Amino acid sequence: MKSLLFQEDAVFFEPISCAAGRREVPISIRRDGRIYRFVLRDKVAPEDPYLIMVKAAAFSIQTGEPYNGTPPSRSVRDFLIKASVVI
Repeated sequence: MKSLLFQEDAVFFEPISCAAGRREVPISIRRDGRIYRFVLRDKVAPEDPYLIMVKAAAFSIQTGEPYNGTPPSRSVRDFLIKASVVI
C-alpha cells in the first residue's frame, strides 16, 4: 500500500517548501523480515519532523502496532525556528 501522500485520492499534500531546491534519495533496509524505507534529504524544512510523525502515527493505526514516536528534540525545533520560513 502506498503512503497517504501518494494515493490517488490523497487528503494529505506535501508542502511546496519541502521539495523546493533539495535532493532526495530513497533507501530501503531489510531487518528482521521487515522492510524499512527512508528518504535522505540534503536540506531540512520546518514541516519535515511533523509530516514524518503524521505518517508514522497513521502507519501504527493501519497495522495495529503501538506508536512509539517521540516529538523532535528541543535542538531540532530551535534549528527549524531559526531557518527562514516562507508562508
